[in-house]
Amino acid sequence: ELADMLGVHRNTLRLCMKRHSIERKYAQISNADLDDLIAQFKSRRPDSGIRYIVGFLRRRGLRVQHRRVTQALHRVDRLGQVLRDRQVKRRRKYRVRRPNALWHLDGHHKLIRWGIVIHGVIDGY
Repeated sequence: ELADMLGVHRNTLRLCMKRHSIERKYAQISNADLDDLIAQFKSRRPDSGIRYIVGFLRRRGLRVQHRRVTQALHRVDRLGQVLRDRQVKRRRKYRVRRPNALWHLDGHHKLIRWGIVIHGVIDGY
């Protein structure tokens, strides 16, 4: 917004701010007000997580620390947090009798547009 008002690109404004040691500040919002905003959002979208909440706050012009949003979410939606934590897949333990009895294979396809695909195999012993 400020860059548009000044008639410069936002990257130019960022560089100028960095050159003069001017930092963007976080919003001065109380925990109670933050809790109210998050409760309002969760009432409309109960299954949404922290990324959606941060976007919701940014859309309202609030830049809030991730830690504060997480703490507020725990205060507002304690039951939802517990239920979501229970759905996390836990790593299974397994036993293999001998080497070469179990192999793990994985592929990396991010570079496929350049014709590069990487596969890795490791013994699960």
